[in-house]
Amino acid sequence: MSIQGLGWCIKQKTDTPTTKLVLFILSNYADENHSCYPSEKHLATLVGVSDRQIRRCLTYLQKNGFITVEPRSGTSNRYFLSVDADVQTPRTPTSSNTKENTKDIYTKSFEMFWKLYPRKVGKFAAATAFKRVCKADDVNAMLKVTKLFAESHAQTEERFIPHAQTWLNQRRFMDTVEKKKNTMNNLAG
Repeated sequence: MSIQGLGWCIKQKTDTPTTKLVLFILSNYADENHSCYPSEKHLATLVGVSDRQIRRCLTYLQKNGFITVEPRSGTSNRYFLSVDADVQTPRTPTSSNTKENTKDIYTKSFEMFWKLYPRKVGKFAAATAFKRVCKADDVNAMLKVTKLFAESHAQTEERFIPHAQTWLNQRRFMDTVEKKKNTMNNLAG
């Protein structure tokens, strides 16, 4: 146990209480060189969360400079606390939704899509999904299908139209959209 490591850990700010607890446990296990090697499964048992959540916490800690990881084959990784690097300055959590990160997400093609789509809810999430989906698919084809979808749902109540993010993530644009003709048979049921 490293008293200096525990003191350092208490001063740090992380994104979630679970991440802080993982850092605290690593600090508790650390030796005089501020290193330790508990397994992810052991950490998950101590914290009371899944192995996957532990991996998320460790990734956050590594990405933000709290720890460095030395991968070891056949056994658990070795974790080094960044105690000597920055003892006094507490870190602030990084936000993935800052203005700088969202500047280029609203592309011209997405804005055209957003203008066509009939339900305007969750623009950022829709832009993220659009960016992911349009890597593989043709943007012009997407805009044509979106226009057809909007026309076919012009008389649909808004609450029955899926959010744009859902429509994109579930690839509903791949479903065939047929224009309904207003004939007497359609009106009769």
